[in-house]
Amino acid sequence: MLGIEIGNLTTKILTGEKKNKFFGKRLMIKTPSNVITDGKIVDMNSLVEAITEVIKKNSIKERQVCFTISSSYNILRDLELPPMKEEEIEKALYYEIEQYIPVAENYVIDHRYLPPFGEKDKKIRVLIASSPKEIIEKYVKLSEMLKLKLEAIDVYSNSLYKAYKKVGLAEGIVAIIDIGAAATNVTVIDNGNYVFSRRIEFGGNKITQIIANALNMNFQSAEEYKKTKKIIGEERHKDIEETIFLSFSEVLQQLSRIFDFYYATYHKSIQKIVLIGGGSKLLGLKEYIENYFKIPAFMPPVEDYLYFLPAYGCLLRGE
Repeated sequence: MLGIEIGNLTTKILTGEKKNKFFGKRLMIKTPSNVITDGKIVDMNSLVEAITEVIKKNSIKERQVCFTISSSYNILRDLELPPMKEEEIEKALYYEIEQYIPVAENYVIDHRYLPPFGEKDKKIRVLIASSPKEIIEKYVKLSEMLKLKLEAIDVYSNSLYKAYKKVGLAEGIVAIIDIGAAATNVTVIDNGNYVFSRRIEFGGNKITQIIANALNMNFQSAEEYKKTKKIIGEERHKDIEETIFLSFSEVLQQLSRIFDFYYATYHKSIQKIVLIGGGSKLLGLKEYIENYFKIPAFMPPVEDYLYFLPAYGCLLRGE
C-alpha cells in the first residue's frame, strides 16, 4: 500500500513493507504550484500528472493507497467520558461534535478510542476527527484518477501519533513540533498516549521568503540556503536573524500557550521537544527553541523521520 501526504511545498510518497520496521521506498517530490491550499485540492489534473509520473518512474506496483491530510478545516477533539454503554457513547459523541461543527452533515466524522492515562483511570477516552466532505471527496476523486484503490483517509495528528509509537521516537511527555511549509503542527504525547494537537498558521515558507528578500535571491535558492548555511548566530546575518525571530515570535507565543494549557489541564510539564518537518532544518533553530523554553529539544536521528512520519502513520491501519 502507498502512504501519501500532499504538502504545500513537497509531496511525500512511501510504500509499506511488512519486513521493514519503517517503510520501503520513500519518495519526496516538489508539489506543483497552486494545486493545494490548506489541504484542499484545487488543481486535480496537475496533481494527478505529478504523482502518476513519480509512480511510473520508480516502478511502484502497489495499487492501494491511503492519504493523510493536514488542514485547518479538520476538527479534532479528545474527550473523556464516564463509563457507559456503546450506544450511549455514540449519542454522547454526536452531541459533543455538534458543538464544534456548524453543519454536521457537511462533514465526514469518525472516532477512535484512546488508551487511558493510567490503570486506575476508568474514564473512556475518545478522539473525534472530522473533515469537510468537499475535502474528502477530492481525495476520493484523486485516488480514482490515479487508478488506485482508496483504503483510508487519515488526519495528520492521528497518523503522526501512530508513527511515533511505532518507531519509539522518545519517551516521557513529548511535544512534536512539525514545521511545514505553510503551517506548524504541534502534537502532545504523554508516555505513548495521545493527548491533543494544535495547528499554528505559520510555516517555513515565511522564513524562506525573509531570507530571499534579504539576500536578493529567488525562493528556491533561499530554501536551499536556509538548510545548508548558518544564519542564526552569524554576525553577518544579524539583521536576517532578528527579522526571522520577530516573525517567528508568534509561533513561540502560541507554543507557550499550548504548553501552559497542557500544564493547567493535566498538571504536568512538557519534558522534551521533537522537531520535524522541512522548517526544522534551519541551522540554529533547535538551539534557539531549546533556550527559549528551557526544555531539551532534538531532531530525530533518522533524517527520513523529519519528512515521512505522517505518511508512514497512515499506513498503520488498526494500530
